Amino acid sequence: MSQIKLIYELLSGLQQALLEMRLLLIKEREDIVNLNLRGLGERQTRIEKLFGRINGMNEQISTQIAALCDKNGVTGEKTLSALIAILPKTDREMFVRLQAGIHKISAEIGNALKVNQGILKDSLALTNQSMTLFTGMLKNSNTYGQAGRFVETVDRSRIINREI
Repeated sequence: MSQIKLIYELLSGLQQALLEMRLLLIKEREDIVNLNLRGLGERQTRIEKLFGRINGMNEQISTQIAALCDKNGVTGEKTLSALIAILPKTDREMFVRLQAGIHKISAEIGNALKVNQGILKDSLALTNQSMTLFTGMLKNSNTYGQAGRFVETVDRSRIINREI
């Protein structure tokens, strides 16, 4: 198998993994909104595994691109864009489309992550506000005053305050 074909197949695999990630993030958002904690936990595990796989694919692709760039005498950065510039026209068009697709999906994933993060931050802020409100309301001394406590008088005798 030629190195160009290998890189193309690796990039196609990366594109498929990114599409899977986008779908998982959409489902994660649904789990957050529906308060499906069990589904959210399971989905988070799948997302972490997929991120690991994508990271491994990125390293493998970078290595292959750098090797092919070296083989063809490319100087400077050894990136996909630099590789595309030296490819034959027929291969170049396929790689440009694939690169554009990967960039588009990556942007969508970034947006989905930001939306999910925003939903979680807002949920936590609302929960903290609710906890502060209910904690303040449920404190015994604030709600019932000094009822039932011993109070000292001028002559130092102790009586029970019967205010309610």
